[in-house]
Amino acid sequence: MIPGRVKPLIDGDLLTYEVAFGVQRKDEEGTMQVNSFESCVDLFDQKVKEILGETGATEPPTFYLTLSDKLLKLANKHRLASGEPALSWAPNFRESIASTVKYKSGRGEEKPFHYLNLMSYMLAHCETKVAVGMEADDLMSIDQTKGSDEYTTIICSRDKDLRITPGWHFGWALGAQPQFGPKLVDELGYVELNGKGKLLGAGLKFFYAQVIMGDRVDTVPGLPGGGPVLAYKTLSGCESEEELFRATTDLYEKKIGDGWRDYFKEQAQLLWMCRELDENNNPITYKMCDER
Repeated sequence: MIPGRVKPLIDGDLLTYEVAFGVQRKDEEGTMQVNSFESCVDLFDQKVKEILGETGATEPPTFYLTLSDKLLKLANKHRLASGEPALSWAPNFRESIASTVKYKSGRGEEKPFHYLNLMSYMLAHCETKVAVGMEADDLMSIDQTKGSDEYTTIICSRDKDLRITPGWHFGWALGAQPQFGPKLVDELGYVELNGKGKLLGAGLKFFYAQVIMGDRVDTVPGLPGGGPVLAYKTLSGCESEEELFRATTDLYEKKIGDGWRDYFKEQAQLLWMCRELDENNNPITYKMCDER
């Protein structure tokens, strides 16, 4: 059990997609049938209740959304009504870092019917933060790292990328994907191979494993030829970040040759979940160990 008071930090991006897609389906003729928005809200409230129960929450959750052009208009409408200052558009900082392959270039644009309706509900009825110039994942990681003297935070998401951030984590079950945690992740973390050859993990070991493997979903290529077995063999025995860094950069230098350092840094900065903001409230991304 998580000690003391517990505040969930919930991945609103992911939950919005899952719930909104969960109330629509194609019939036998291939026509999309969409349930009422009331049923969408009921499913959302049910999912949130389950998350609060599984995490032992004592505090109201905070939901996190990533700014988009459509969400900008919606969010500012709510902010105007509540007397808050309007948000200004800023692109995800990773877009300017990704020089090898366009960041998230393989993702489709399909959105479920109630996608924006549910976000509007979240903004109106829940404590919700909108990530500007970064992703909701980054803002969740920043808030978890910052912590609180009043309660313990727990990141709630099925997104494996967030598990590189130390602290409590929970991922709800969906289909064949089992529940994760609640589990406390330490700084170093772990990596392991399951029976299907998939690499699982958390903390810095999992981060450097991702730098080797890349991330197909976000079109981050990683090390050419780098796979889960290589990542596990390279990193599982490391006992510090310095060892993880040296082991990973050795692979990059041997495989890439000239220019390996810039390429490694690009991949690492794309995959890193930011933990703090600078004096201008811009996210601070990954810095190589020998540059800190």
